[in-house]
Amino acid sequence: VLNELKRKEYKLKFIRVATLLYCNELRQWIMPENFNIDGTYYFEETESPDADRMLYAISLSQGIKGFLIDTCTVYMDNISSEMMQKLKFNKAISTIDSINTAA
Repeated sequence: VLNELKRKEYKLKFIRVATLLYCNELRQWIMPENFNIDGTYYFEETESPDADRMLYAISLSQGIKGFLIDTCTVYMDNISSEMMQKLKFNKAISTIDSINTAA
């Protein structure tokens, strides 16, 4: 999935902190109102639920695209309500088709 996202120009890597995202390549902090979630992908680890991950396809208001790989539940107490609303954790498994319609 990540390779397909990169092929569709989702190349920047974002890191989530409590209230916003950070992009090392851009050396920029990104507020929730300045990005959109274009697609989500849930990866379940059956042997260790703490290892479940979400992959988010993200576009910035300037049209730049990237991705965020985040834990699903382990650190959710360390996140602002704005970020929680923006990321809207959802265990529904998305497919690459959701990116095809968003791109």
